[in-house]
Amino acid sequence: MSTDIIEEKLDTGLRKNLFLVAVSMVVVSSVVAVTNLASPEEDVNVGMVEIDRYCKGIDVGVCLGVQEESYESFNYANYTEPEPGTPSFYRRVESELMAQAYSICDSETSGMKWTSEASYRNQSASEWMDSNPESIQLLPCEDTFYRSLNATQ
Repeated sequence: MSTDIIEEKLDTGLRKNLFLVAVSMVVVSSVVAVTNLASPEEDVNVGMVEIDRYCKGIDVGVCLGVQEESYESFNYANYTEPEPGTPSFYRRVESELMAQAYSICDSETSGMKWTSEASYRNQSASEWMDSNPESIQLLPCEDTFYRSLNATQ
């Protein structure tokens, strides 16, 4: 008799747990479905992104603590080309040139040799740095991440 009571309690507990699992799955799938329906189907184009880094702790050139970043992105649809001579324009030039450096720099290229190969708006990176030394700051290949794409190695 006592085994019948135990089996009945286990059976009732199992049914209750299965019911709760089923209800949870329905709730989660409903939330996912509503989120998918509420999301716009058109792509959202993102323009410039500003990244601010700050240190929570002691900053002595290197963050001794937790370094956090905050991102602010601007909608590409409302983005206008920065006016030449503005800080945003020089950041654009730097980013375009450094993007080229990532594909130019490899294990055999060192220093600033890549600057003669990269260009933006019909000026090489060397010319940009010579004409705007206080505004244009580029990294040497040693400080640039690169990956060899040679499939034979």
